[in-house]
Amino acid sequence: MARVGMMLPALVLAAAVAVALLYAYLRRQPDRRTVWRKALLVGCGGGVARTALASWGWYVVEHTGGPLQIPAYALAMLAWPEAALIGGRRVAPAPTEFYLVLSLVLIASTVALAALAAAVVSATRTGAGMPR
Repeated sequence: MARVGMMLPALVLAAAVAVALLYAYLRRQPDRRTVWRKALLVGCGGGVARTALASWGWYVVEHTGGPLQIPAYALAMLAWPEAALIGGRRVAPAPTEFYLVLSLVLIASTVALAALAAAVVSATRTGAGMPR
């Protein structure tokens, strides 16, 4: 449990840096339509990548042992906030339905975060004469 406490600040910092980079990227777009298009593209692409890596990590953590546990656990951490919402306690490995629901939730939450960044960019640039 102490290791989780040490990794949590690093995860929060990494997420904050990712959101700041996304905001800066969207801020450089020329108009609102492009901002929303890029946000959707980044959200879907990031969600799919996050889903693939987190699901692979989760599967490897539950089904293997040895040295693969360390990188797999790091990848499974990509799903922590959403995976906490999904399931209760289990004593057996996760069923296939878990991975499907986890995939949908990860993609949806990543798209929602990108849309939030696009909304902030659109709101802050509307008053500065940003084209519609």
